[in-house]
Amino acid sequence: MLHFISSIGKDIPVYIADTFKKRFLGLMGKKEGVYGLLLLKCNSIHTMFMRYELDALFLDENDNILAIKRCIKPFSIVPPVRGGVKVLEFPSSLQALAFLSVGTQIKFH
Repeated sequence: MLHFISSIGKDIPVYIADTFKKRFLGLMGKKEGVYGLLLLKCNSIHTMFMRYELDALFLDENDNILAIKRCIKPFSIVPPVRGGVKVLEFPSSLQALAFLSVGTQIKFH
């Protein structure tokens, strides 16, 4: 498990999805909570069977932000982001992506 420190100083645990099954299932069926999910080897996402909205950061190999998608509704598909190799997802209610912008490098602890 990693930890993401939001720009407002909130420490958010981040689970890692590093297999096809873990990436496919993602946060489906999970209750909304104070945690995130890092999808490795991934450049697009879906929110099928989700119960809440997601925010997502699409990252390159150096953890630079390539795209930011906020308030992705359940049963949506986000198309591939060119150059993306990781996606970091959070429940939108956390507002974990506040004050972040494309080009910023994020750090995990």
